[in-house]
Amino acid sequence: MKKFTTCLFPAIALFVFFSCKDEESSIPSSEVYVKTRTSEYNELRTPNHAVIYEYNGLYPSNFKLGFGGLAIFRDLEGKLGCCDLACPVDKSHMNPLDIKMPYATCPLCGAKYDLSYGVGNSVSGDSKIPLRTYRNIRDTGEYIIVTN
Repeated sequence: MKKFTTCLFPAIALFVFFSCKDEESSIPSSEVYVKTRTSEYNELRTPNHAVIYEYNGLYPSNFKLGFGGLAIFRDLEGKLGCCDLACPVDKSHMNPLDIKMPYATCPLCGAKYDLSYGVGNSVSGDSKIPLRTYRNIRDTGEYIIVTN
């Protein structure tokens, strides 16, 4: 019996480890650095709000906007999140997702992603792959800084 339980515990641990692994986004991890301005910081203090950083905007030269731009948001629980604006289906940095909290929608394929709890999982459309999220987010009390 002891040998059975000795084998059973590692088998269960391996099963839990591999079954709980998050599916990786098809969008490549790219350089990210954003430091919010005061007005953006104030906007992000409210749950279910987002600030969008697209490549066609004017930002400081040290800003790095990921693969397709970034959305920094505060989810329904009040936690900060950040996702890439490139759709995992189209993989294009030229057509950013349309963010209307708590959803992000691809203008090309119509895939819809849920940002309610900061994860970016697909809720409709052709995608079963989540959005690329960036988790290194600091709230300094004056700025929100996102890096990777």
